[in-house]
Amino acid sequence: MGIIEQIKNKYADYRLNKINKLENSVKEKEGCVMASALSPEKLMPDKLKITLKTLPKQLSIAKNMEFTVKSLKANPKNPGIEADNEFFDELENYAKSVSIDKVGYVKVPQELIFKDKAISYENAIILIMEMDKKAVDAAPSDETQEMGVITYDELGKKTNEIANFLREKRFGSHASHPAGGFVMYPHLAQYAGLGYRGRHGMLITPEFGPRQRISVIFTSIQNLPVNDLNEHLWIPDFCAKCGKCIRKCPGNAIVEKDSRTKIIKDLCHGCTICMRDCSFNNVRYENIRNKYH
Repeated sequence: MGIIEQIKNKYADYRLNKINKLENSVKEKEGCVMASALSPEKLMPDKLKITLKTLPKQLSIAKNMEFTVKSLKANPKNPGIEADNEFFDELENYAKSVSIDKVGYVKVPQELIFKDKAISYENAIILIMEMDKKAVDAAPSDETQEMGVITYDELGKKTNEIANFLREKRFGSHASHPAGGFVMYPHLAQYAGLGYRGRHGMLITPEFGPRQRISVIFTSIQNLPVNDLNEHLWIPDFCAKCGKCIRKCPGNAIVEKDSRTKIIKDLCHGCTICMRDCSFNNVRYENIRNKYH
């Protein structure tokens, strides 16, 4: 390993450790919601490949991950706890105006908070941003990796912007960046009825298949329009018969254990092939659903 690569890795470790310490500091705040005894451990996020082209975006990702915690001091002292329908319309229109593709709402189960982490509020707004299909279909490639970095950065910045929008409306907010965060994103989005997890562990939605990134804003608003129904319960049965993601994974990182699928992080190459070859990336959701039924 060359001296430049060593410097890059040391700097990445420094920023990741700094972000982890900031995230852990939320536990010290009064009224926070702690993880449960059943919560999973949070693995350190992958160090994204650093290139001259992506370096500015990666620095922006680190900055915005830190801001999710640093900005908590800007929350109102007595935040609002109820909002009317007009506000939710305004919120979703604002989210759409900053390129958010889907919005959902959910009460966070404690077992979905990572072990040793805490969140400021138990109610959450789910944000989804589509990943470029052309770049996904080019996987594995530099184009795919660069698109992934760009999507993480854009969604991270917009998540912080929407959190500030909530504060301006006198609601408490706590952003959770798509490149890291405090909770299990695909599971939480599934609880919100936005889609269902495939065997590759990613959320599958009717609009984008597995091709999206997810972020969350925890909020003081208690009367979120939560959707208690999930229309996508058939997806696991289809995935059980499909299995393309398992067969195509070059690192054999997707394994079956106790009738459940598990992703072995140390074997995952981050190549995006499982997303590229997922049936829901190549065939319209409605067509798969109609054929399945």
